Amino acid sequence: MAFPLVLSLSVFIIFLCYKLYNRLTAKLPPGPWPWPVIGNLFSITPMRFRCFAEWAQIYGPIFSFYLGSQLNVVVNNAELAKEVLKDNDQNLANRFRTKPLDSVSKNGMDLIWADYGPHYVKVRKLCNLELFTQKRLEALRPIREVEVTAMVENIFKDTTKPGNDSKTMTLRGYLGLVSFNNITRLTFGKRFINSKGEVDEQGEELRAILTDGIRISGKPNLGEFVPWLRWVFKDDNEALESQDRRLNKFTRLIMEEHTIAREKSGETKHHFVDALLTLQKEYDLSDDSIISLFWVSIHILVNIILTFIH
Repeated sequence: MAFPLVLSLSVFIIFLCYKLYNRLTAKLPPGPWPWPVIGNLFSITPMRFRCFAEWAQIYGPIFSFYLGSQLNVVVNNAELAKEVLKDNDQNLANRFRTKPLDSVSKNGMDLIWADYGPHYVKVRKLCNLELFTQKRLEALRPIREVEVTAMVENIFKDTTKPGNDSKTMTLRGYLGLVSFNNITRLTFGKRFINSKGEVDEQGEELRAILTDGIRISGKPNLGEFVPWLRWVFKDDNEALESQDRRLNKFTRLIMEEHTIAREKSGETKHHFVDALLTLQKEYDLSDDSIISLFWVSIHILVNIILTFIH
């Protein structure tokens, strides 16, 4: 009985030493020291962009860390991002996707997490020539102006209320509200929060989806990065599947609403929902591609909102 145990421990120790040797001898960017098996998984805070910003202050604009045995490299300035995403996109587009990212990107059907190939080239062309052009952004300018004007008016009303003359005003809530309204109007073409701060039913559902998505993606899932522990984390997989069904239901309902409205009025709006639906046939996009383009973009923009809310 003792011999198999000693043999198993010996193999395990040799494996760990081999992995540690590879990490020490590899020419990698600097970064926090990884623990055996788990790497830096439990050193990362749920607000990952803030954690990465803090690490960038310590280790420089490019650094590496480990999620379990999975190596990750982060670039933290515009020049390096251009080099990675534009100059060397063919070499660096095929990146590891976690389960939450695989779910929200529909197995890499968006732009950010797509593997390099015909689909990546097609979606990149769509984003460059249709979605993020100067013409479209300028056409959406009235929306941004209306929302910023409403924010300034709300601040003025609150600061001129009786009894508020000498009080300090916190702008975080106002900035979060204007950002949220801008994002929902630019992407979904509608507001979910009125000027009084009241949220409608769809807005509550959207808020719940975003909150749960951030919680699920920010939670360290050891089973994802240490395959032999996956059986322990079945609840996390079920929560992710439930989130995916909820997200799909919400997005398809929005898409159906806009399709019906466009057929009735014969008018195409400039926001992303109408833009993608009208370009779907031209670029041969599946519904999964449209849904993934929405949600990956929204999750990036939500991180901007969170800098104001937290």
